[in-house]
Amino acid sequence: MPYPTKKLGEVVDILDSLRKPVTRRDRLPGPYPYYGATGVQDYVANFIFDEDLVLVGEDGARWNAGDNSAYKISGKSWVNNHAHVLRPHRDILLDDWLVYFLNISDLSGYITGTTVKKLNQAKLRLIQIPLPPIGEQRKIVEKIEKLFAKIDQASLLRAESLTASAALLPSALHQIFTTQQHPYKLENVGMSQTKQKVWEEKFFGEIVEIDTTRNTKKELSFVGMEDIKAHSGNFVGSREPREVRSTTFHFDTHHVLYGKLRPYLNKVFLPDFEGHCTTEFLPLLPKREFLTREWLAVWLRCEDTVNDIMATTTGTRMPRANMNKVKKLKIPLPPVAEQKKIVEYLDSLSAKARALQSLQQETKNDFSALRQSVLSQAFNGQ
Repeated sequence: MPYPTKKLGEVVDILDSLRKPVTRRDRLPGPYPYYGATGVQDYVANFIFDEDLVLVGEDGARWNAGDNSAYKISGKSWVNNHAHVLRPHRDILLDDWLVYFLNISDLSGYITGTTVKKLNQAKLRLIQIPLPPIGEQRKIVEKIEKLFAKIDQASLLRAESLTASAALLPSALHQIFTTQQHPYKLENVGMSQTKQKVWEEKFFGEIVEIDTTRNTKKELSFVGMEDIKAHSGNFVGSREPREVRSTTFHFDTHHVLYGKLRPYLNKVFLPDFEGHCTTEFLPLLPKREFLTREWLAVWLRCEDTVNDIMATTTGTRMPRANMNKVKKLKIPLPPVAEQKKIVEYLDSLSAKARALQSLQQETKNDFSALRQSVLSQAFNGQ
């Protein structure tokens, strides 16, 4: 059964006349929060309120259901003229009850203005507030907060899982390539032991050619930095042919495209088509008797490798990898068959991480909907 209602103006004192806006240049910094339509805007040296209050955005806020246009404040504070200041009649209305109700409600019908939208005081006073007995309000608020605590805990676990899933691949890469504590073994990533307990190493310059051949063919696909997604190396550009320019390098399905500029050291692309690319990429040709394209890409994406190459960068305006120094970096080389096995494992791990992240992102929206559902049931007398 729905609760009886009263107009908001009948159950709160509105203290808007006490508000004092202060321009940023005239504010003296201090310990007291300076509140606006949506929360703390600054901290100032003085205060005009010293009590528990409820603020509601007057302008500069949003007022649809779930937009959180109302919030509580406590203690010494300053409020500007972009938030209404309410003191509930606490013998009949709890602060939390008021805030929860306003935030679950669609207040758009009370908003005036087109260019500058506003919840003016006259309209604010007309908002209908459900008013069960104060004891029932308290019980319902306690129930809401217990449910919200559980949602918050689940949301925190989701965030932790999201972080952990994002770290899966970098962690595996570090385990594979670190030399500080372990020799190179497949068991480092939970795979069966390789026959060769310690992997061979060779200098980058011995087994990778930097191929700066210019394009002679016309109408090939062009790849720019913006076409490659960092870390994953996914191609997000267009394969539509573009006219070849003299400032591009040629590549085909034997190359690994490597971003040599400092901001793009994590851009590594394995093309499955022939084309031309910006000279911000270096087309690399691995010697296939030593390593596969995929293994080279895995090594280049490893955080330890990125850091090593970062340390070589030269130039001030556009820092770039010093390839003479990069050529002296050592690449660990398990047998090619083992390289393929590890790459397959990493591809599988990457797919699992993406699936987890997608699922966890979906639950974020579910948690928001669940909060709305809890409040909706509470204020409909259920």
